[in-house]
Amino acid sequence: MMKRINDFLAGLLMTIVGGTFLIMSFIFSKINIVLPGNVLPFDPAWITVFICGIPLLYLAVWRLIYNKGISKISSALLISVAMIAAIAIGDLFAAGEVAFIMEIGAILEDMTTNRAKKGLKN
Repeated sequence: MMKRINDFLAGLLMTIVGGTFLIMSFIFSKINIVLPGNVLPFDPAWITVFICGIPLLYLAVWRLIYNKGISKISSALLISVAMIAAIAIGDLFAAGEVAFIMEIGAILEDMTTNRAKKGLKN
């Protein structure tokens, strides 16, 4: 069940949705400078952190549990630590940005791998 949710959140469509909310967070932060007061009841970057951060956190925890030795330490673990640290200091945009960029990288990596496999088959 968790794997299916993770695969759904890590897909291209949800990454685009996460990027859209990250852009909204950026725009509304600039609006708050011009017009003081909360335009939205919450920061849209939270949605980006959830959509793009859950697959990274899932992968990091999975590798911590199932990998042996030094392979427990992965880019997903380091990015998860950076994302949690950004949330802890209150910089939600940075947390969402880190998660979004990593998700884009993962999608590009999957596309490249699939094209290479297809090329090798042919």
